[in-house]
Amino acid sequence: MWQHGTLRMGCFCAIRPYKNVLSAAAAALEVGQRLRVADLEFWISGGRREGGGQTILAAIQQMYLNVPRAKVVERNWQSWPQFLATVGSMDLLLQPSYTEGFNMVTADGIAQGVASVVSDAIAWAPRNWQAATDDACDIANKAVGLLHDPTAVQEGVAALTSHNAAALILWEKFLQLFP
Repeated sequence: MWQHGTLRMGCFCAIRPYKNVLSAAAAALEVGQRLRVADLEFWISGGRREGGGQTILAAIQQMYLNVPRAKVVERNWQSWPQFLATVGSMDLLLQPSYTEGFNMVTADGIAQGVASVVSDAIAWAPRNWQAATDDACDIANKAVGLLHDPTAVQEGVAALTSHNAAALILWEKFLQLFP
C-alpha cells in the first residue's frame, strides 16, 4: 500500500490507441491531485510507439508539462527480470486497455505485489479493479480505492489463480480433441 511521499504509477505497454495510455495518464494526475501527493511519477514504456503512438505520447507530455511535482518517466523495454523489478517498484499499475483480454503486465504486477486498475476487458481481474475504459475519473476512483486497500493484492492473487485453474481445464479439454 502507498504510504505517502512520491506516488509511482505505471502503465507499461506499447504506446498505441487501444492501450488507452492517455486515459491512464489523466487518471494518474487526478489521483495525485486528490491525494495531494508530494510528487507524482507516471511511468510508461519507451521505445515502442505504434499506430499514432507518437501523438499520444506528445499529448501526455503536454498534459504533464506545467503540473508541479508531476512527471512522466519513460522506461525503455527491459529483460523480464529487469521489468519485474520496475513493476515491483510501482505503487499501482494502470492498464485500462480497450481490447486486451488477459494483460501480462497485470499478472506480473500481482506477482510483484502490485495491484492494477484495469478495464472491464480484463474480466478475470477482481471487479473492484475494473474501471470504465473511457472515464479517467472512474479509473482514478478505482486507483484511490486500491491504494488504500490492504487486501487488493491478495484479491488479485485469488483472481489470477482462479483464472489460471479454469484456463488449464479448458486447455486440457482442447488437447483431448487431438489424440
